[in-house]
Amino acid sequence: MSGIAYAYENGCGTAKVIENLIKYQKDPHYAASLYSSEKCSPESYYDSVYTIETPHFQVMYVLTGPHATTKAFADSTAASFEDAWELYVNNIKMQAPKGPSKSHHFQQDVKAGLYPVEIIDVDQVRDGQIFFGGSSSCGACFAVTVPMNNGATSQIFLDNDFNYGATYNISKESIIVDKDTCYYSKADIPLYNSTHDYYYTNEWAKGIRLTAFHEFYHAVQLSYLNMYSNSTFWFEASATGFEEITNPEVDDYLRYLPSFFDKTGNPLSATFRNYGASTLFLYLYYKVSKNLDKSIWENFSKNPNKNFESQLEASLKAHELDADSVFHDYAVRLSFSGARSKKLQKKEWINEDQSQWASARYRLDDLIKPELESLAFDFFSKQQNTQDVDLSNFVGKATVIAYHDSEATIHRISSNKTLDSLASFFSTCDSTTWVFSRFGKSESIPITTSTSDPHAFPVPWKHGALCFGPLPSDKKFFEIRNRRGDLVTQQKYEGTTFCLQEDQVKAMMAPGIYRFRVGNKSKTKSFIVIY
Repeated sequence: MSGIAYAYENGCGTAKVIENLIKYQKDPHYAASLYSSEKCSPESYYDSVYTIETPHFQVMYVLTGPHATTKAFADSTAASFEDAWELYVNNIKMQAPKGPSKSHHFQQDVKAGLYPVEIIDVDQVRDGQIFFGGSSSCGACFAVTVPMNNGATSQIFLDNDFNYGATYNISKESIIVDKDTCYYSKADIPLYNSTHDYYYTNEWAKGIRLTAFHEFYHAVQLSYLNMYSNSTFWFEASATGFEEITNPEVDDYLRYLPSFFDKTGNPLSATFRNYGASTLFLYLYYKVSKNLDKSIWENFSKNPNKNFESQLEASLKAHELDADSVFHDYAVRLSFSGARSKKLQKKEWINEDQSQWASARYRLDDLIKPELESLAFDFFSKQQNTQDVDLSNFVGKATVIAYHDSEATIHRISSNKTLDSLASFFSTCDSTTWVFSRFGKSESIPITTSTSDPHAFPVPWKHGALCFGPLPSDKKFFEIRNRRGDLVTQQKYEGTTFCLQEDQVKAMMAPGIYRFRVGNKSKTKSFIVIY
């Protein structure tokens, strides 16, 4: 065995399991059993193993003991996994995964050409410490996909009743085996759908279908790798994305978005962002191509040591798209989450339920000074009319969204000249939000601050705001004087840009030529007022 892919774990489990596999290959030993009777082997806790064979799967289950389920649960499992095969293998034409000749937990022979699914209490899987480490527990897992035989095959463990917590339950239940009493812990904490307020123990058919599409996609992914790769986050992001596409009424992925948005500024590959990164999968699926992820995994198969950025970039090139620009467009659309989605036309949403997303977190820093790693984005909000933005060290792409009378206008920032040209417009807005993103190491376009001298704009001024900038940080005020040298106004400022509104300009200045300077000793710049 060489790795593992979890469904619905609270964090990234793959890397942890790889560490466990390395550790226990050097010092092999088995988990301290949840079964309290040493005389009772794992086989003691099941008698008859029942099998359902479909065209592509062999589903195994028992009716007694800690792994007990029902025939209806097993039938639903078989049907849902066949539906998943139909989508991924028959329709999208992805590779079909291969199963081992013997199942791991029940130790049953697997019929040639079929893929094994064992319905068990996942926390009480045989030799659990190999997979889960010292705790021997997967935690609140719906299922686990396990690579075997150095990645050449894999199989799936599906939880038998969508309860978990056997690890924490000190009370014991028992089963009689050959006149011996064998004790075991019972899982009794139900898995919960927080979006629609129900337990999967009651709505188990929904849980099975959701998990089948998620887990079987892991099996498909692993068929392209035959090894662990540095794409851990995309394992979960793409599988979670497909579960939403195939089961949109369940909306389980929505519960990951609050923590996802709470960590803006961190790469998507960072810990605890895996499932929320399903939003990128949904964007690529709906806005680029429904077959794009197939291309990504084919690229992984050809170049398994390259990172996700390289794989996505190669896939997008086939569509004549720039990965950096695509990722930035994703970040901009992502910023319109939750209540903000109303500011964007619905056809521009990433997913049709974007209005139900958690609202993205916006930083409220006095000075916006973004610095990002690859695969990261960040959002800022400014309530003031001045735009204190320092882009001197920023590499990436930037967009500013201006709000005025509840309307949003989107402006891509390509250079400091773009910012200068928009300064007077910004001064009339209620607020602005800023979206920054970075994809790759050096492909992004550096954006630097302006090196021009302070000046008035627009020139000549006719209407709207009259702005002055870039203003130096070591000064506190600027002056406006008329042609005779008489002082018209002295304005204190903070930041790099200051704007006077149209009514202020007309109240202070008649049409004519005026001079502007920062402080009371710098050189003056002329500008014209016309109205």
